[in-house]
Amino acid sequence: MYTSTRMSQTPNYDVKVKTILDTLKPGERVCSMTGEKWMMTEEEIGWYKKFNVPPPKVSPLTRWKHHGAWYVGYQYWYQKHPETRLRSDGATDGQARKPIICTVHPATGIKVLPDKEWFEKDFISAGRDYDPSRSLMEQWRDLQLAVPMPANRNHVEPVNSIAFVSQGDENSYFVGASKSRNSLYCHVAMDTEDSAEVYQGFSVTNSFNVVHSRRIFNCQYVRESFDCMNSTFLFDCRNCEFCFGATNKRNKKHLWFNEQLSENEWKKRRAEVDLGSRKILDEYTAKFQKLVDDAVWPENFNEQAENSTGEYLTKTTKVRESYFCEEGALNEYSCNFSLGTSENCAFSGYPVFATDIYYSGSCSRGSKCSFCFLCIQSQRMEYSLLCYNCEDCFGCVGLQRKKFCILNKQYSEEEYWQRVDEIKCKMLEDKEYGEFFPAKYAPSYWADSGAPVWFDTSKEDALGMGCLFFDPESEDAIGESLANATPTPVEEIPDHVNDLTDEWISRPLYDVGSNRRFAMIKPEVELYRHMKIAPPRKHFISRIKDLWLEANQASFIETKCEACHKPLRVAKNAAHSVRRHLCRKDYLAYLEKNG
Repeated sequence: MYTSTRMSQTPNYDVKVKTILDTLKPGERVCSMTGEKWMMTEEEIGWYKKFNVPPPKVSPLTRWKHHGAWYVGYQYWYQKHPETRLRSDGATDGQARKPIICTVHPATGIKVLPDKEWFEKDFISAGRDYDPSRSLMEQWRDLQLAVPMPANRNHVEPVNSIAFVSQGDENSYFVGASKSRNSLYCHVAMDTEDSAEVYQGFSVTNSFNVVHSRRIFNCQYVRESFDCMNSTFLFDCRNCEFCFGATNKRNKKHLWFNEQLSENEWKKRRAEVDLGSRKILDEYTAKFQKLVDDAVWPENFNEQAENSTGEYLTKTTKVRESYFCEEGALNEYSCNFSLGTSENCAFSGYPVFATDIYYSGSCSRGSKCSFCFLCIQSQRMEYSLLCYNCEDCFGCVGLQRKKFCILNKQYSEEEYWQRVDEIKCKMLEDKEYGEFFPAKYAPSYWADSGAPVWFDTSKEDALGMGCLFFDPESEDAIGESLANATPTPVEEIPDHVNDLTDEWISRPLYDVGSNRRFAMIKPEVELYRHMKIAPPRKHFISRIKDLWLEANQASFIETKCEACHKPLRVAKNAAHSVRRHLCRKDYLAYLEKNG
């Protein structure tokens, strides 16, 4: 398993790193960024030997937190087109271009182009010589700031949609990493239609406020459930229909907060509850939260996870210490959001149909990439960003269909390997090689990146990692019309959906809780009316974060089975910190008796 997959064309580096790896022993380590202690195991060391790299100075959890700071999470901003220039009198010089809706905050210093324009460019023109007297990271940062990013990084061009990392959205607005139709405010929502506020949802239709659930139809407020329809307030339910408040149930109908009713009595009660009123909706939402707190929780929500450990693992084999790995991950260690038949990846996020990815993020359909981010369909890449269909490049940004480039400069194959060997030796001596890009180089606004919730990252952690902090409304990031308008406080949004008239469409609103401005769009207002749901009084990004809080996190704690007292390692949950856990055996026995 641990035969090196790294490049053999770097003999001097190989000798130097072998000395480090040969003396590496298991034992306690202290994270250089957060001070967290962790035990470096033989299994962990085996992965460093496999990839022929020195061990990082940060803990595996901090590596996730660090990667998380680079993730889009869920955020939308405006940026000015970089080719729109201002004259001294304030007027535009040349072609005036509309501001770009994007995922990169302008305060990061990173520019963007619309995806289509970006792919028409060739950024080999930004190439530069490597200067051995300077840090490679510093030189790479200069290159990063010289090359814009694609605004939305869509994998499939969306149709009539506002989307990022789209997998093929149509008539959807403010959706991320999704494949949706006629939907709003969704994140990681695949095959979702006519729905809103869906997170980690698969095959969700005509539904609202759904978290980590599959095959859901005509439901509202659903958590950890499969194959349910015509229901509201479900947690850990399977094949349930016409239920209003149910937990840990299987194949049930006409439950009312776990009380069995006749069909007629259930319909009578349901007709009396008007969720179009915020007062009533808030009352039942609080009651549902209490119901979930009192429910039993399995030690994990893994399905068909063979010889695997972690949370939200589905159809995996030998996937260890990982989070949200779906549909075929094989032989992976400390990975998160691994999708499709990825294998032999370690310490990475979003390895999608990828192999041999090490300490990288969002490297889909690639192979043998290390310390990279957003390198798509590329092979044997190191310390590179946003490279598509590339091979054997080091320290590059924004290249397409290139080989043997360093800092975007073209070399012959022989000269490339000679220089890479020299650079890696220098980086190793400077204790730079083996570490990921600094968090301060990230294109994301940290608070919306997902890192605070998914990886339980505190502000102190973020400061220790060097994340940037800035006013989210700075540099016209929310758009001039919102920034210059006098907004209406969200408290003035009508209590009842029947009072939500068209005059609320596009009206500037201000959410004091998140210190953010926003506006409701027409499809949103129409959806609340159709579903008879009270209009929310929160910024839509805050609502997505609330969904994140309801899901289990990629951070683990020790507890015991309530029944047999067997030690368990379970994922944290920010919304439900005190829970009753059962081991797999006792959980199944509980369902047999009570479900």
